Amino acid sequence: MADAPAIVAFVIAESEDKQALSDRFDIGQAAMQLMIAATGFGIASGQASCQDQELARDVLGFPEGKQCTLLIALGYPGDRPLKPIVNPSRREFDDVVHFGAW
Repeated sequence: MADAPAIVAFVIAESEDKQALSDRFDIGQAAMQLMIAATGFGIASGQASCQDQELARDVLGFPEGKQCTLLIALGYPGDRPLKPIVNPSRREFDDVVHFGAW
């Protein structure tokens, strides 16, 4: 993260109520879309949770009552351009997807 050319920080209100769960879901959706869009531009991305809120507050300058929940690093790969994996090594579809019951 420290060497990334750009980092997006997701900051939300500190809360333990139902809104916090909704906020975290929304952040996950936004993060996914950001990372997919970045890939379309040939930009690599990686995500990390933010554990040390005091350090994050010092570095990013967000106010008390807020918390940084996710960081996404963005940058162009140094060793090769991004391209789709032609033959990904994955488990068979029927091994991971089940309908109606296991």
